[in-house]
Amino acid sequence: MKLGAAFYAVMAVLAVVSAVLVFRGYAAYAEADQWYLIARGSVFLLIGVMFGIGAVTRRGLMSAEGPRICRSGWIVVIALLCAEFVVYALGDDGWGNFPSIASIFIPPFVQRLQDKYYEGRQEAERELNPEAPDGVRPPTV
Repeated sequence: MKLGAAFYAVMAVLAVVSAVLVFRGYAAYAEADQWYLIARGSVFLLIGVMFGIGAVTRRGLMSAEGPRICRSGWIVVIALLCAEFVVYALGDDGWGNFPSIASIFIPPFVQRLQDKYYEGRQEAERELNPEAPDGVRPPTV
């Protein structure tokens, strides 16, 4: 899960940077009301925290095992993106960008990368260590 953890870490950093830019009223957010900046920045920050948890635990946000946050963290990300959309809808049209739904697809993408990685390792191990005539595979070193 090293590649997946790195991907989660990059997404966490991007989300936190986005939160800081929103809190400071950068670019399109310059005209926004204070409540909008706080709400939108908080949602970005929480999304960054979720991706940070996925990176630190190295299990991701759709793991089959581990703590509850690693098993159902993708649901929290979806809920945060829904909250971001609600805040965007309550604000004025010129107060920032439309919420990006790309974050919803990151946990399944990382999970699929991890599954493909382990499938590839098993296939390579089978090719390197063919089964003996009695059907038992010799131990790997």
